[in-house]
Amino acid sequence: MKEQFRMLKINFETMTPTKWLIVLASVVTLSACGGHSSSGGINVANAVLSKNQQIFESLEFSGGTYSVDWSFPYGGGNLVNGANYIASNSTGGLSKSPAIEGAQTQLPVVTSLDVNLQAPTFGPAVYLNGGQVITRSATAQRKVSYVGSNIQVDYIADDGVTVAQSTQFSNFSSVPLTGFMGSTANEFQASVPINNWISANNFSANAKWQPGSVYTKRQGTSVGDTYYVQNCQNFSNVVVTTATTSTVVCQAGGTIAQIFPIVQFDEGSGHPTEEEAYSDGTMTTVQGLPMWIANNPIPTTLLYRTYFQLDGNIYMGYMHKSGVAYHYDMNDGTTTDYLISMNQAAVNSIQQGIITGASVTGSQSGNTNSVSSIDLFGLGAHGINGALAPVDLLSHYNVPANLNGAGQTIVIIDAPGSANVLDDLNTYSQFFNLPQCNSANPCFQQIDLSNGAAVDPNNDWGIEVELDTQMVHAIAPQAKIILITANSSSSTDLSAAITYAASLPNVTAVTMSFGGSDNPPIVSATQIEPAEYLAEDTAFATAQANLGMIFFASSGDSGNYFYTTPGGFAYPASSPYVTAVGGTQINSLNWGLGSQSEIGWQFSGGGTSTGFALPNWQASYPAIASNNAYRAVPDVSAVADGQHSALSIYYKQQWVMVGGTSASSPIWAGFSALFGQYLGNKGQSLSTLIKNTSGGFNGLLYQSRITQGSNPGLTNITAGSNGFDLGCSVCSAGVGYNDVTGLGVPNMTNFLANF
Repeated sequence: MKEQFRMLKINFETMTPTKWLIVLASVVTLSACGGHSSSGGINVANAVLSKNQQIFESLEFSGGTYSVDWSFPYGGGNLVNGANYIASNSTGGLSKSPAIEGAQTQLPVVTSLDVNLQAPTFGPAVYLNGGQVITRSATAQRKVSYVGSNIQVDYIADDGVTVAQSTQFSNFSSVPLTGFMGSTANEFQASVPINNWISANNFSANAKWQPGSVYTKRQGTSVGDTYYVQNCQNFSNVVVTTATTSTVVCQAGGTIAQIFPIVQFDEGSGHPTEEEAYSDGTMTTVQGLPMWIANNPIPTTLLYRTYFQLDGNIYMGYMHKSGVAYHYDMNDGTTTDYLISMNQAAVNSIQQGIITGASVTGSQSGNTNSVSSIDLFGLGAHGINGALAPVDLLSHYNVPANLNGAGQTIVIIDAPGSANVLDDLNTYSQFFNLPQCNSANPCFQQIDLSNGAAVDPNNDWGIEVELDTQMVHAIAPQAKIILITANSSSSTDLSAAITYAASLPNVTAVTMSFGGSDNPPIVSATQIEPAEYLAEDTAFATAQANLGMIFFASSGDSGNYFYTTPGGFAYPASSPYVTAVGGTQINSLNWGLGSQSEIGWQFSGGGTSTGFALPNWQASYPAIASNNAYRAVPDVSAVADGQHSALSIYYKQQWVMVGGTSASSPIWAGFSALFGQYLGNKGQSLSTLIKNTSGGFNGLLYQSRITQGSNPGLTNITAGSNGFDLGCSVCSAGVGYNDVTGLGVPNMTNFLANF
């Protein structure tokens, strides 16, 4: 959800042994039988090397292991020094074999692959070691030794002595790179997207791999428990103080026990992504320091959250357990359990293919090539990294196979975004076998109220636009989508977009994944300020009464907190003319776990509006009394938890896993298109039903929930909380209406049958 107006984006980063970079590498040809002559002239023919060590040495004695890091302009064009770069990161290679001479030292080197572009500067990794916070720069030395048939790399801290982290690599394999570079295997292009660079006119389409070019794969495992230190960004009970060794103190003074409960923010987004309670971890002593360690790993990662006490301050970090394999993020958005590397000949080939001065605007066409990915959620879902795909949503919410939204129109309101929405939508559709939107099937239209103005980088809504569009298409692939982008992300311009949308004819529903909290003074029980909100409510009421239009809005991603802030609310979700959509966490696609198959999301926005009186259609439901005669939010819910049951989205030539009520609102808009098609097939009209029902679509929801009988169309969510463990008495899901998920989630087959 955009919150004045920013969206929840879950972006998981996994620490790799070589910092936070996407690491790419590879190898030269193998020597015969396990022996070869090194560049230093040392004969190791008599050394018995494992296959892992053979492949490793064939790479290291020929220039080292290489990764590539880059920043190109989206869509192609001129590469600008200071804004764009492409650089190699080399281990530095070896001159002697660890099998003969013992542990060997390497000094990594970062080199720009274009003389016109400056190489980037990478920040250090930060560790807790020996009871002290230490750092390790990107080019700090490494020591390589052989342990059995494996290769162990010790990463030395900036003091030149302390081992900050140790990793053992195994299961090496080698693949030659030959022919045209754009024809390279998808597995490699998931890491180095050469085809994307070619289509963007930043790379030569005729470039070929040099002789001897190779890439390798290897798996890495942590040796010993590794304790990382991370910047502390919290939602509550935290005082941000002075930075120490590139690390922000969580709390100055006090004890670890005093900081709980804590809710974490996703860095840069302003939205919480973790909830920590004292009971969810174990207090212990590590390296002589008091430390809290979570009992379970952070969702989708192998890392355990930690807090530790040092020099009178509280710090935050995470632990990678000894013996646990690493996960590696690929450039295409997938996550694998192996590291891809390349040799010097391969890097030289990339260097020769770069086009620095591309004067022709590139293509933003998507690329569906991807590698097999890890099922991070254990749901058996069919999206990237085991995230939810359209088929999973349709199955889970029991959508009839004969419904696809045909004949219906859904309007999406967003602020401007810099991506090519249609290209991303069609790539998403191609991958998941959904209809393409093109001249033969004009299922997508964009109305740009900025009249084509350049997107302000500081107000770019980014993936929000793609998320909304792709979720509607996932649920109702034959419905027409009209995307209205406001002139800007200001509340005034978004209000103008709402007014515009409310005037369009033949629209089934409008979805809005944003909300504001200007904390305005309450004029009366039914009236709020500022003035544009009054204009919006007038537009909502008029469109509902005259056109039978439905309005959906995200209830927010800050749990109950947003609703308990004095004067706070989540408008437009809190409007009585809008269906507020909360969030859930899916634990089983087939409801095999009963009440635990889907539970309330801990950050689902919900609570009592302070700006609107309790509407009659909501007051008729028996469980609303606890909201003190004010509008209760949300009304219904759908999946939103990006940590336990994320959604697959395609954005700017990458797959991304996301969540938030930004997803659940367009999902419900898609459901309404199915509803409209269902009634249309019976010779009835959803818009007429809306106009003739007190409270519009909300009136239908609450009345159907009361009268639905033994085959409920709305499944009550009875587990989960959105109170952040702060003692909230109304923040737990339960039988009947609740402030976490409202009336619940749909069983679409039963829901439609009730009408």
